[in-house]
Amino acid sequence: MNEKLTRWLREPLVHFLAIGVALFAVNALLTRGESNDAADRRVTVTEAEVRWLRDTWQSRWQRPPTQAELRGLVDDYVRQEILYREAIAMGLDRDDEVIRRRMVQKIEFLTNDLATQVQPTEPQLQAYFQQNLDRYRIPELRSFAHVYFNLDQRGEAAVADAEQLVARLRSETPGTVRPAELGDRFMLQHEYRLQSEQDVGRIFGQRFAGALFELEPGEWQGPIGSGYGLHLAYVTEVEEPQMPTLALVRGDVLRDYASELREQANDAMLASVRSRYTVEIDEAAIRVLALGGDSSVGDR
Repeated sequence: MNEKLTRWLREPLVHFLAIGVALFAVNALLTRGESNDAADRRVTVTEAEVRWLRDTWQSRWQRPPTQAELRGLVDDYVRQEILYREAIAMGLDRDDEVIRRRMVQKIEFLTNDLATQVQPTEPQLQAYFQQNLDRYRIPELRSFAHVYFNLDQRGEAAVADAEQLVARLRSETPGTVRPAELGDRFMLQHEYRLQSEQDVGRIFGQRFAGALFELEPGEWQGPIGSGYGLHLAYVTEVEEPQMPTLALVRGDVLRDYASELREQANDAMLASVRSRYTVEIDEAAIRVLALGGDSSVGDR
């Protein structure tokens, strides 16, 4: 009998049950004396909740639930509500970074939803556009071709080879030159159409992009260095920077306006809520710990 009891006590399920009982016992002690009105323990499932459960099911399964299925949904809703309230009462939401972050996000989502319901008038949108013109300016665009020289393959001869080829290309008719057939094999394109300096920088690196946008069009020039090696470049077309009309970039302006409005709404909400709190920060600890020290140093 003692052996059976010992084996039973070693079962993991028994351990989990014991932990559960202990948690609820501790919670009962901590919450003793708090309000325990019947209203605090009432879970009411209204027609609105039942309708929401039904509609959610129908949206997922493309058919209405049977009465038994809807009954199961309601029972599960009640189970979750009861366990959620018990978890909050026991403080299980505290010191949990995932729950903390999720609750913060939910408040921000509520504020964002309210902010997005505010549609700007035409004068407001026009004023915002005028205040942020540089954001929507279309930058200079260039079309170009290039010939690639692989430094790993050619070594010190790469510069001389490039200079020899550029001298030859300058004497030829531009339309007859086929960049892909010259120089070394390149993994990307040999010709690009109407790229901004930022676009070129993402492909070849900022050093090459900056040099390319300084070149005069209509002539082979180089060699120019990039993250890949050396290049000869020929600028075929240049489109000067342009200032678009609001109609042309209306979608971008509306998106940016809404984003800024959400940010302002969140800042205003936080300022309003924070005004009801007294915030105390150990500034000395910040200074010490930011330098990799020990906060206890400041107490000596």
